[in-house]
Amino acid sequence: MAKNHINNYENYLQPFEIACVREVIEQNQRFLLSTHIHPDGDAIGSELCLYHLLKSMNKQVFILNHSPVPELYRFLDPDDLIKVFEEQKHVDILDQVEVCFLLDIGDWERLDSVGKAISRLRRRSPGKPQTVCIDHHPSEKQIADFDITYPQASSTGEILFLLQKAFSVPFNLQSASALYTAILTDTGSFRFSNTTVNSHLIAGRFIALGVNHKDIYQQVYEKEPFAKIKLLAELLNNLHFECDQKVVWYVISKEMLQRYQLEPDEIEGVSDFPRRIDGVQVSVLFTEIDPSATKISLRSTGKVPINGFAQTFGGGGHPYASGAVVEKPVRQAIEQVISLLRTYYYQN
Repeated sequence: MAKNHINNYENYLQPFEIACVREVIEQNQRFLLSTHIHPDGDAIGSELCLYHLLKSMNKQVFILNHSPVPELYRFLDPDDLIKVFEEQKHVDILDQVEVCFLLDIGDWERLDSVGKAISRLRRRSPGKPQTVCIDHHPSEKQIADFDITYPQASSTGEILFLLQKAFSVPFNLQSASALYTAILTDTGSFRFSNTTVNSHLIAGRFIALGVNHKDIYQQVYEKEPFAKIKLLAELLNNLHFECDQKVVWYVISKEMLQRYQLEPDEIEGVSDFPRRIDGVQVSVLFTEIDPSATKISLRSTGKVPINGFAQTFGGGGHPYASGAVVEKPVRQAIEQVISLLRTYYYQN
């Protein structure tokens, strides 16, 4: 009975989408995979899964990202398949690529240097290389020649699982571990509201294939650098509350990152902690990018959707996990965002 039940996941992919991706793969030989700056577990896991899928079809595949693989996800890439993009070094690869798969991204700008290089190629030769976007973030704009976007998916990794199953290509242990990590991290260890029956069934299938779920959990969640814990302690000691303590906000300055010798991609997960406080419904992390730009990371416990608020500043994301960049110094950004958030909170 359990063996049959584990296959009852919802396959929401449309036949024409499967056929389109199959045609793109079959008619081309050289592929580039890329994702957003400061990639997370879903981005890295999705890239590696698609890499192994394409290699199993005897394709030539390159993974080039603007940002390096964060330390906590390097265990997924022991062969160093994911490279940091350098235009001079990788110019020949770009000139030969026929198709670019853009994963876990709904905004072309977040590809950064890779996106700029692809755009230059397409201006020189319109329509080449072809672009295909696979993503689960809500978006009202198309960023590629062909977009496959499903906000109901827990992760981009979930969509890739369904796509590979539709191709009837077996998962090897590397791709299964990559996708398990993608789903694990984007559901917050199956705690967040985006966790679905699919999340558990797919994870269960991978465990049945031999994925070491205990080791992956330890690699991702139990190897935090001491500097990050010290930073977290300082942050939790300097929380600011609004709206009868239903809203909490806090700040990471560039000086703090320098003092603790941390890179931006090393503070993943910090934005989730304050919403664990009993009674808190919305948290906002302000991260200073430079003297004139501030990143805001919004989290909600599920009662107040905050992606609409993020859109006010040109951002977006999931209903209960969103973000944006405010083109203002951190103190001015705090004043503007918190002022508007007070009104937004009481209206929602």
